[in-house]
Amino acid sequence: MKVSIVQVPYPQPGKAVECLQWQMDLLNNIEAGSTDLIIFPENANCTGYTDKGNMIELINNQGAEFVEVLKESAKRINCSIFSGLMTIDENGTLRNQLVVFPPDAEPFAPYTKVHLVEPELAKGIVPGDGAKVFEYKGVRYGAAICFDYYFPELFVEYAKERIDVMVIVSHQRQERPEILDFATRTRAFDLGCTVLRAAPAMYSPAVGGKSMAVAPDGTVIADAGGEPGVLTCEIDPEQRFTRPASFGEPDKVIDYREALLLSRSHVDNK
Repeated sequence: MKVSIVQVPYPQPGKAVECLQWQMDLLNNIEAGSTDLIIFPENANCTGYTDKGNMIELINNQGAEFVEVLKESAKRINCSIFSGLMTIDENGTLRNQLVVFPPDAEPFAPYTKVHLVEPELAKGIVPGDGAKVFEYKGVRYGAAICFDYYFPELFVEYAKERIDVMVIVSHQRQERPEILDFATRTRAFDLGCTVLRAAPAMYSPAVGGKSMAVAPDGTVIADAGGEPGVLTCEIDPEQRFTRPASFGEPDKVIDYREALLLSRSHVDNK
């Protein structure tokens, strides 16, 4: 599977509309048939908002235009697009969600951010209620959004469900790159599956960025570093981390995730 992860430039103050235009221009320049999956970071329809009022204004105007471009681009490119979006329903309820744009069907939102930060709670954003596995085009996906990244128990639930690919869409504008690298690789190792992470590039290489694709054994497949752009690579959703079952058993090779799940089941059943 060919995957394209978009590392959006985080807008300077007052430049949120320019960031949305950057994203739309990028989509319009991607050639048809050139990729299977495109991933945008968290809040891609309102990145750089200043307050709740400005956030809602962006969502309903230029952000809505961006969403239409996502729909049309999925069809034109003939690929799937996953994007972190702030959504508003007919009752005015705000949710921070991962939204999937198929090339041949209506968009759907399989996951809502569970662990909200205080500024989100202050805006009345409603949290999700746990890990949500979704199967799409034969692949079992898990999803996490930004602050979810720091809660290992969420990823334990996904490991139990034997997902194939974890998608993490983030803002994480003040975390150090070396921590983002370490934590993303750790999540892949814990899950035993490929992890795809999309986040914005910040003004300084000392923080943020690090959109990545990481293999099940924690090996970095591709890394965007701190610069804006598109990270494109090949992944195998069926890849697993395998190793000898135990010391002295080199001929007994097992799926490492299955070994952990088996051991966990022994503990849970005591």
